[in-house]
Formats: sequence, structure tokens, C-alpha cells
Amino acid sequence: MARTIFDLSQESLGARCGLNRTHISAIERQELNVGIDTIARIARIFSVPAYVLLMPKAEAQAMLHAAFTAHV
Repeated sequence: MARTIFDLSQESLGARCGLNRTHISAIERQELNVGIDTIARIARIFSVPAYVLLMPKAEAQAMLHAAFTAHV
């Protein structure tokens, strides 16, 4: 969800946070248990605290849209 709000491909998000595109894909499909360090790395790309990526979708969406608007 965050990646699509920021209009990033899996490849570009992976490159920005130092992860492989397939790793990003597996995270999105919930096939991996992700460590807090990885969550923090991804959250930094979106300029949000790591906990935002762990929130229920509806709550996180509002915060991610606000962060996206601040980037534009």
C-alpha cells in the first residue's frame, strides 16, 4: 500500500532501501517475517515512523497520504 501511494515500483523501492525486488515482493505477499530493522529501512523511504507500516490499513493510509503530500 505505501509503495503504491508513493508510486514506486518494487524494484525502485528495493533499490532505495537496499533490498532486492523479490524481497519486497515477498514482504508484500506476507511470505516473510520481517525484522524491525527492515521495517525501519522501508519506513525511512516514506518519511514515516516504522510503527505506521504496522498499523491497520485504514489508519496507515491517512498518515502515508500526508507524508506523500509533504514530499510533492
